[in-house]
Amino acid sequence: MENTFRDPFRSPGRWYRGNLHMHTTASDGLRSPEEAAAWYRAQGYDFVAVTDHRACTPVEGLSSPEFLVLSGIEAHPGQNEVGEPYHVVAAGVTSARRYTRDDPPQAAIDELRAAGGLVWLGHPHWLGSTLGELMALEGYAGIEVYNSTCLRFAKGYSTVHWDDLLARGRLVWGLAVDDTHWAGGDPGRGWVMVKAPELAPQAILSALAAGSFYASQGPEIYDVQVGPEEVYVRCSPVASITCVSVSGSGRYALAEGPDRPLTEATISRRSARVYVRIECTDAAGRTAWSQPYLL
Repeated sequence: MENTFRDPFRSPGRWYRGNLHMHTTASDGLRSPEEAAAWYRAQGYDFVAVTDHRACTPVEGLSSPEFLVLSGIEAHPGQNEVGEPYHVVAAGVTSARRYTRDDPPQAAIDELRAAGGLVWLGHPHWLGSTLGELMALEGYAGIEVYNSTCLRFAKGYSTVHWDDLLARGRLVWGLAVDDTHWAGGDPGRGWVMVKAPELAPQAILSALAAGSFYASQGPEIYDVQVGPEEVYVRCSPVASITCVSVSGSGRYALAEGPDRPLTEATISRRSARVYVRIECTDAAGRTAWSQPYLL
């Protein structure tokens, strides 16, 4: 898929915080849709997607002018090399058929997109998905580079999968989600910050589809500017700012000490190739990820 990037730091609008992957009692979560939505609203989120397994959960009546609840699904089509179904997640769909291991994952992606959904691949590290399997699929907007529920199984990060795709010219976005089932302390540990003109379903989904967002566990990214020779980053106080690129061609800046955190950095990108993306990591080890910039 060829995505068209809308740089959130150069785009009009305001920032909205949201979680795109969570479960309720309609599948295997421990809170009702009403209870789940109330929790995110109380925690200062602007929107949330209900993505229960295998079916779309009704969300009518859960939104307000200040808080948006998107309908969605986590579908389980096909089977990868290690015998696991693909986890195809979509937000913005109100109905979908029940996918099984007999359904090709590409069919699920195509059908959910045709239904108006923003589609991405859930936690590829946890599933044991390979680069070849990810490269063979088309039309998905991104992958979950951080999933806090999967972190309990030591497989919460899929940044290696992301970099492998990007190094081969596949422009996909990186999402952070909590995927909470309301057990194990996982809610509220991963989210996206979306730059959109308004808090409305189409505005949020269009901004996400265009990459007008960053993903985070806590740090905030205020600006990223990619120039011909340097990358400038401004953020909340962090311990390191890393410019990631192909192989060892990235560069980084480190804080001088715990009492002198970084809030900005200018990093050379002269050795970078194919793409750059930014990671800002604070003293507690929490990271924010920018979307990639193709060079």
